[in-house]
Amino acid sequence: MCPTGLIWNPLARGAFVGLTMAHGRAEMARAVLEGVAFNLKSILDAFLEQGAPIQAMRLIGGGARSALWRQILADVYGLPILRPALVAEATSLGAAIAGGVGVGLFPDFRVARTIVAVEEAERPDPAHVERYAALYDLFRHTYTALEPMFNQLEDHL
Repeated sequence: MCPTGLIWNPLARGAFVGLTMAHGRAEMARAVLEGVAFNLKSILDAFLEQGAPIQAMRLIGGGARSALWRQILADVYGLPILRPALVAEATSLGAAIAGGVGVGLFPDFRVARTIVAVEEAERPDPAHVERYAALYDLFRHTYTALEPMFNQLEDHL
């Protein structure tokens, strides 16, 4: 792991840990979403450790349409999830704002606050936040335990 605690390893591989016969496709799909959320949380934590005042997260793209994904992120982050009112157009609008800043039409990217209407999508559920905090610690310990195997896997793939 990097000094900030980020997992930055191009040799890392995905793993399902703790599966039982009772787990099916739905549980595995959810585990993938949770694993991605935990990795994103390590990036969020790096910002927070450096003093970034983050009180909510904005979500755009296709994933912003999924209430399940938004709730998992809210619960893993312990932060409200916001999304633009025009979810489908968010990427195009962001590109247009970047172009406008680039050609001097807008003074800076803060113009997005006035152009993009944002709505609250999900709030963290305190019980889920607590459960995910414990699972996040386990996720990080599991990565550390598996890390030596990634080089070995690379040699055999």
